[in-house]
Parts: sequence; structure tokens; C-alpha cells
Amino acid sequence: MPDRPVVAHINKQYFARSETFMYFYLSHFRRVHPICLSWGPIVNTDLFPFPPSDCYAIGMKPYTWRWLWTGFWRKLIGQRALGILRQREARLIHAHYGPVGWWTLPLKRTLQISLVTNFYGYDMAPELPEEGPDWPRRRQELFNEGDLFLVEGPFMLRRLIDLGCPAEKVQIQRIAIKVREMPFRPRKPKTGGKVVILFAGRFYEKKGLRYALQAVRDVWRSGWSIEFRIIGDGPLAPQVRAFVKEHGLQSCVRLLGFLNYQDYLQEMQEADIFLHPSVTAADGDSEGGAPTTILEAQALGMPVVSTYHADIPDVVVPGESALLVSERDSEGLAQALIHLLAHPERWEDMGRAGREHVEMYHDVDREVSVLEEKYFALPDWSPG
Repeated sequence: MPDRPVVAHINKQYFARSETFMYFYLSHFRRVHPICLSWGPIVNTDLFPFPPSDCYAIGMKPYTWRWLWTGFWRKLIGQRALGILRQREARLIHAHYGPVGWWTLPLKRTLQISLVTNFYGYDMAPELPEEGPDWPRRRQELFNEGDLFLVEGPFMLRRLIDLGCPAEKVQIQRIAIKVREMPFRPRKPKTGGKVVILFAGRFYEKKGLRYALQAVRDVWRSGWSIEFRIIGDGPLAPQVRAFVKEHGLQSCVRLLGFLNYQDYLQEMQEADIFLHPSVTAADGDSEGGAPTTILEAQALGMPVVSTYHADIPDVVVPGESALLVSERDSEGLAQALIHLLAHPERWEDMGRAGREHVEMYHDVDREVSVLEEKYFALPDWSPG
């Protein structure tokens, strides 16, 4: 028997660049021993170091969801996962994303161990076309048999209950970051040079970059000396470049592309204001909870401009660490930015309010203990 009970974390892939929030938990457990099972190859271990002996690629290549639904996984992927869980004497399965939770149900049944499933955002939509027409039925099957469901905040909690999850099975487990490793820098009024406004995220509709660009265009045309730096890339990149060119923003907007985590943090440290106006996409996709980037911006001392979207109001202090406007309100975003530009004396106080908030509610050293206690509170499961 291992010194610490083994918890098997199962996901589509380890370690995705955008899932730092997941890695922070995995790398900070103290009372349990995490192992990672990945359907696809193990990648980005240079950015997210993890013991190779605890990482398992249980597929031979990245599979599509539809391929997995055919049933062949029961003979191949399922048997591989089952063998690993038995060999490692796993005491609990923690699945990441709703569809992965459904996929692991046969493992739970066979091993008769508890199953915890995290929902994160896209999997909160009533329908998931890529999962096929049976997804609502499968999701309810997961709700019926799963032992515990974790969400990032109260908005997600209400949504999951509305989708059919028993209320007594849902708990909030906050996004956690390494606050102690993020040096706080008070933002001061600029004595010269441009005010740097920063966006960081994948170029998907739900990130609201279109509305950020519209707001920045209006602020820039009003005569303010600003530079808008954009970290990220994605399917909407051609539209982003076209907007910059069409509106003559080449001297105002800098597209930085994807950055490794350290370079990303350096850009965050150098910026003055963080802008991230999330929206609910036309297909229903949303943040579900809130972007980790908003937490990191607050930890580093930046005032935030964002939206009343999903659990964003819960991860900031509205009016104190962040100015929030309605979704798709580019005019409101511009007004919020102009307010901060006109009142730079507010920056430091807003930054301190944000730092205090994430220290209290989103520090991984604190939150990992909260998660471990949730594991140990499950019926018929204890740390031993």
C-alpha cells in the first residue's frame, strides 16, 4: 500500500497549456498521491514538470469524442485504465470535465471506488453537439452515479443543479493559483509613456476579444496614450488581425501570440490594466466559472476591467478590484477604461483589494487542503 492514498486524475490530455489551474492542484497535494491518466500523449512537461512514473498515456493517439463513443474504448482504453488503477491501488477517481466523468463510470463500477467530477465551463451547456444527441442522457447517468461534483463558483453550482445534478452532490472548489510566487507590484500613475492594457486568452468567442478591441479603438480615438497587448491565439486570429488593420490600430495594438507561462507572467507584471470581457457565445459556450487570468492579474496588483459573466463577479471584488460591465457592452468597457485612465490614483488601491481577495480565497496552498478534505469526506473513503 502506498504511503499516501492514490487519487487517479483522468483527463483528455496532460498537460494542456491553458489548464494551469489544474496543474497547480496536481503539483501541490500533500495528503494524497496524484497520478494522471491521459487519453492523448503526455505533453508540455517542460512547462509543467510532473513525475514521469505517475503519468500514463492510455491512448495510442489523440482520439475524437465520437470515436470514443463507439464502444471500442471498452476493449482498449478502458482495459488499460483499469489495469493502471489496479496496479497503483487507486482509492478514488477524479475526472476533469463532464464527458470524461461519464467515460469513467465503468471504472468506478468495476473497482467500486468513488468518482469525483469537475465541470469547468463548456460542459455546462445544456447540449454538447460534439458529444452527440445522447449527451443529456449520459450526463444524467453521471449525475445519478457520481459521488461528488465540483464547480468553480455559485453561478456554476446553480447551473449544474438546473441541469439535473442533485444539490447535495455539488460543492464549490475554487480556482487556485500560486499566490506566493506572484510578486505584488503596486500600479502607479504613469509619468511618461503609454498605459499598457493587457488581454490574455484563447481567441474564442467566449473570451470577448472582439468587444475588447472595439473598446480599445474608442479609447485610442479619444486621444488617450495607450498600448493594447494581446497574448494568445486561436480560431478567431484572422478576424482579430483584420480588425486591427481595418481600424488602423497597428500603432496601438501588439499581438504577442502564445507565450510560455513565465513570459506570460512577465507581460502581466509589466502591464497597468487587465481587460478580459468574457461573454456567452452563440453556441452556449461560456467561461462557466471564471478565467484564471483574472485571478493572476489581481495577484500581481492590476486593476481589472471585465463583465458580469458566469462566476467572474465572485472571483473579483466588484467596484473595488474590478470594474464590471454587461456582456458585449463595448461602450461600457471603453467608459470603464477611460475612468481608470482619468483616475490612476485608484490603481494601487484596486490592486491591493484584488491581491487580498485572491490571498483569502484562491491560494493553492489553502485550497488544496480544502479539496483533500472533500475527498476524505466521501462515504466509505478515508485517508487510511
